[in-house]
Amino acid sequence: MTEPLKQNPLFSGLDEMGLQKVKRIATLHSIKKGAVLFSQGDGAHGFYLVVKGLIKIYRLSPQGQEYVMRIVGSGETIAEAAVFSGKSYPASAEALEDSLLYYLKKSDFLALIQESPQLALNMMTGLSFLLRQLAQQVEDLSLKEVSARLARFFLEEAQEISDIPFDGLKIPLTMKKSLLASRLGTIGETLSRTLAKMKQKEIIDINKNIITIQSFEALKEIAEGLKL
Repeated sequence: MTEPLKQNPLFSGLDEMGLQKVKRIATLHSIKKGAVLFSQGDGAHGFYLVVKGLIKIYRLSPQGQEYVMRIVGSGETIAEAAVFSGKSYPASAEALEDSLLYYLKKSDFLALIQESPQLALNMMTGLSFLLRQLAQQVEDLSLKEVSARLARFFLEEAQEISDIPFDGLKIPLTMKKSLLASRLGTIGETLSRTLAKMKQKEIIDINKNIITIQSFEALKEIAEGLKL
């Protein structure tokens, strides 16, 4: 089962033999919804790749407030930065649904990297992309209003569905609103007000868990800082 590996940029460019080498050092783990994969501060001895399911990556503030950093799905990796830096996981991971994951032990993976320059280059590219994502999150949380963060979220989700987004595009909201609020660094009440305002201004339409984008142009302007 090398298909989940092929989906991840970390392993792109590897031939079938290379993928098989990675698979040989990977251990398959099955976890139930609500199970904690690892907790912030736990010793980091390896990283994970999601075969199927959804995993929430989050941190807790000293006051106990949860901030969701990422929602990781099929073909994506978790805690790959732990392979090169630090001795502990900087965040916690919890299954949002029954999930299946590959676990790659740090020592085995580092040994494999020494055999494959392509894998080392991919690792650097993947970590750079993750760093850019985190830098964008910090900028959004510190400088942008909730409406701008939400608009950016919708634009990113739309990009996953269509390379050329269009008015009328439907986006399934796969996470609960409370989880999305945490992901955006706000509370459920504020998120609901922002969604209602976007709907009132006919920027989006909401039907249960389906968001229809009515004006991509307006979303882009809000994401860039225009007041809602």
